[in-house]
Amino acid sequence: MSVEDVQIQDNQEVELENLNGGKSTEEITKPFNPNEIDVDISTVNLGSLIDQLENDEIDLQPDFQRVTDVWDNVKKSRLIESILLGLPLPSFYFSEDPVSQKLSIIDGLQRICAIRDFVLEKENPLKLEGLQFLKNFDGFTFSQLARPEVKRIKSLKITMNTLRKGTPLDVKYIIFQRVNTAGVPLTPQEMRHALNQGPAAIFIKELADMESFKKTTNYSVESKRMQDRDFVNRFIAFFIGYQDYMGDLDMFLNDKMGELNKMTSEQRDNIRVSFDKAMKCCYEIFKNDAFRKKYSVTDKRKPISKSVYDTLSVNIAWLSDEEQLMLLKNAEAFKTGMIRLFNDERFNFSISTGTGQKYNVDLRFMMVKSLIKEIISL
Repeated sequence: MSVEDVQIQDNQEVELENLNGGKSTEEITKPFNPNEIDVDISTVNLGSLIDQLENDEIDLQPDFQRVTDVWDNVKKSRLIESILLGLPLPSFYFSEDPVSQKLSIIDGLQRICAIRDFVLEKENPLKLEGLQFLKNFDGFTFSQLARPEVKRIKSLKITMNTLRKGTPLDVKYIIFQRVNTAGVPLTPQEMRHALNQGPAAIFIKELADMESFKKTTNYSVESKRMQDRDFVNRFIAFFIGYQDYMGDLDMFLNDKMGELNKMTSEQRDNIRVSFDKAMKCCYEIFKNDAFRKKYSVTDKRKPISKSVYDTLSVNIAWLSDEEQLMLLKNAEAFKTGMIRLFNDERFNFSISTGTGQKYNVDLRFMMVKSLIKEIISL
């Protein structure tokens, strides 16, 4: 396996996937109708955007772990300096949320947060620093500006591109991917979170905060950049809709998060119970080696593999309580069987290279399902 095949996250605890086996991630796997795109393009004064912020009409996604201080104060200050100089700003992209009626930010979060911190923050407002041209404003807060400067800020023309709420979710996601390139791009899970506000986003966070999940993953899947919610999203998607998977993991997870939003609270509670039982069962069997590749009994502990995680956790969640008890009873035989699978060339390939390709997903799910069936029949 080459270095390109497997990379490790910053915390060295979660293996980065090779989802496409070297194929382009731009490949579209489902029909796309450009007539479904409904975008409102408007030129407004910056003051109008500030009013929307002040009236809580724009969702800044406060629980994003990328938070608002990705930009330091100097970078924020230089944006304000650009506004004072009358320089044009890049376009802002939003998505209308059909539930809350608020605007979710697709692109421009850091710029909007810098403007908010300078203009609207009362307790700890941004003090301008590190200015390049308007050095006489270093140390100023918004309240210290004279009326001409305030007017200059609020009258600056900006372009707002808003995806209307009638635009299909999958189309929004594709557009989101295309424009989400500047600054500090959102992770796929952050994009899904922004586009699927409502019960689904809350529910996924609740599952990510469950002790059974944290314990089974050895507290090594971080909440930063919603990595933990990405794991939960994967479980839910395959658990409720494995048969719908066509080879585009990002779109699949987005679609299933949309379905989760439409479920009843009782249906979501059933998923919660199944998730909790699966996590506890996996921990009882594998302890701190859960969801990690293990090629021998004495093998050094490896990072968590997402493809091992979704295959094991979902297959176990599909079992009845009685079948899970049988699996626990034969835990040693199951662990031995998994080591055998890890050493199987086809299975190892399916969890290591092109892990998002439909053939590999089907293969690893089928092979683990067959092993479990063999073990519970002992």
